[in-house]
Amino acid sequence: MTIGILALQGDYFAHGRVLKKLGHKFIYVKTPGELSQVDSLIIPGGESTTIRKLAKTGGLWEPMKKFSSPILGTCTGIILLAKKIEDPAEEGLGLLDVTISRNAYGSQINSFTSDGENVLSKKKIEMVFIRAPRITYIGDNVEVIAKYDNEPVGVRQDNIIGLTFHPELSQDKSMHELFIELAAT
Repeated sequence: MTIGILALQGDYFAHGRVLKKLGHKFIYVKTPGELSQVDSLIIPGGESTTIRKLAKTGGLWEPMKKFSSPILGTCTGIILLAKKIEDPAEEGLGLLDVTISRNAYGSQINSFTSDGENVLSKKKIEMVFIRAPRITYIGDNVEVIAKYDNEPVGVRQDNIIGLTFHPELSQDKSMHELFIELAAT
């Protein structure tokens, strides 16, 4: 199994470090040809407008819309996966039945690290929020898998996981492990 990490902008190397520690094969994806070589995809944090623009320019946007294998989207990744994006309204891939409000926790200066809950394991996990988006609507087929302050910050719909935080920047690897388990089935 080869995991792809979208490598257009953002700290995609951090996801690579996690996957390497967990012993999984991965490649950085920058082209449609590289996307066709992977069994699952991680869309990292970064800047959603920039990643969208680069994906469209590089011919990746439409193939990503049709990507039916497992996907993990963190921060910007969940923004891009969403069916609806607010503040401001933007085009998403439409793969995850959620509405996302961009930068809902504030600007860069309002970024923070805190404990939240892995709903599946009922354990506390460290969460890093950087210009974090907020989930403002969750569709009927979407399951909440992580909460911060009783608010949903992680969801799963079929083979897609979306997180408003950065698990790649914490010591807790449970969200990556969940994704790897999902990708292996």
